[in-house]
Amino acid sequence: MRALFFVLLLANLLLFAWLAGYVGKPDEVTTKVARLGDVAPERLALLTPDAAAKLVQGAKAELKKVCLEWGSFGNTDAQRVQELIDPLNLGTRLTLKKIEETAGFWVFFPPQGNKANADKKVDEIKRLGVSDYFVVQEAGASQWAISLGVFKSEDAAKNYLNDLSNKGIKTARQAARSTAVTKTLFQMRELDTRLVARFEEWKKDFPNQELKECS
Repeated sequence: MRALFFVLLLANLLLFAWLAGYVGKPDEVTTKVARLGDVAPERLALLTPDAAAKLVQGAKAELKKVCLEWGSFGNTDAQRVQELIDPLNLGTRLTLKKIEETAGFWVFFPPQGNKANADKKVDEIKRLGVSDYFVVQEAGASQWAISLGVFKSEDAAKNYLNDLSNKGIKTARQAARSTAVTKTLFQMRELDTRLVARFEEWKKDFPNQELKECS
């Protein structure tokens, strides 16, 4: 009974504070305090236990701090994400983890014959909104090919190929290719609901990257 009494007391104090204007923007406080004198007594009522519990739970949810993991990203996209995060000034709440992944498939343009042709193709795909690519310069069968991404599974490679097709890139291919790549995983700790919403909005620009709570 004592616990229930304190829950009801806390809930009603929160309700009073909101009506009085103590919860809200500073420029709203004076207006709400002035209005408080106009509130008819019969309109004020004690909250039921269920309503009080919901109010307390809602307040706790607002205060909850969340840890998110995002990625993993190739070098170009990792730089883009870093530029988004930097203005947040997360400091020690941000950790970058380098991950070695073995990719079994890649999406690419076949060898372009020479550097000039490869550069021309790069300019073309950049105009279509593709910023993550790698020109193979080492001598061999793949010299002057343009890698657009490497993936663990064939399904992931197919999905990315479809995304490229939707952007107007029709001549890219996919094939099996076992290679080790280094990618970046971003971990952000102690985020409030406002920052979580911002990351969820940014994720729309990286549809193939998973954003989840830390494991």
